[in-house]
Amino acid sequence: MATGTIPDCLGAPPPTAPRRPLPRGACDTHLHVLGPYSRYPLAPERAYTVPEAPLSALRDYMRVTGVDRVVVAHVSAAGKDLAVTLDAIAELGDAARGTVMLEPEMDDARIRALDRLGMRGARLSRAFGDALTAETIRHIAARIAPYGWHIAIWPAQPEELELFAAVAGDLPVPLVLDHLASHCWTMEDGVDQPAFVRLRRLLGTGKVWLKLSGMYRASATGYPWAGLQPFMSTLVSEAPDQLIWASDWPHVGMPSGPMPLSGQMLDWLVDIGCDDAALHRILVQTPEKLFGFPPLSA
Repeated sequence: MATGTIPDCLGAPPPTAPRRPLPRGACDTHLHVLGPYSRYPLAPERAYTVPEAPLSALRDYMRVTGVDRVVVAHVSAAGKDLAVTLDAIAELGDAARGTVMLEPEMDDARIRALDRLGMRGARLSRAFGDALTAETIRHIAARIAPYGWHIAIWPAQPEELELFAAVAGDLPVPLVLDHLASHCWTMEDGVDQPAFVRLRRLLGTGKVWLKLSGMYRASATGYPWAGLQPFMSTLVSEAPDQLIWASDWPHVGMPSGPMPLSGQMLDWLVDIGCDDAALHRILVQTPEKLFGFPPLSA
């Protein structure tokens, strides 16, 4: 299905179950729905071609893993047409929320409509062509604050942590850093390297959250991604209330393996030191707060 020079990437392997049952209400806070392409075609201007991962496959993933709730991040390969994401959220009802890139043409009426349809976050990234400046972040925050959304950013370089530190304190919305913020620090330099200390301080403000996701992208080795464990164990110990978990299923943009197994990505939470209380915070309580799910934790 590749077109011209658009590269192919792998599809997700079949879902696997974690070693231990998940708490009721567990949420995967970042994944995607793609296809069927006969109904929801990929955008011609996409950066990659990915096998279909339709709602039926997502339901299977949820059933096998025990995940009760999901946040569908509208995938860039689908372009500006949000139908595949919005239809999936509508089908899943209160078990789903969504995040979306705010296009310049989205006026307040459109954002209000997206809120009614289950969107709860605005995605920003240099990978999407966004200019990450204090002005941009504050502008987006002001637009989405009336709806209780958050800003999700996949940081691309260490200097961005300084930017977040400068703006997070007075933002009217939560700031969520995607995929371990792993482009901002290195495994070789230890937990006391300046960039990782800066990340720890950001989480310590209570204004910034980190998404425990993309571990297979950050590590050159397969499960249990041993090089990441000292860093993530530190964060679990210091700031469990500022962490959420995501699979990034079906792991788009991966031209080669190894592809992660869903059960292993959940097992990894235990590997990095999450006890039952931390698992409940990370998988249930904090996603309820950030994404507006009906509270089950009470």
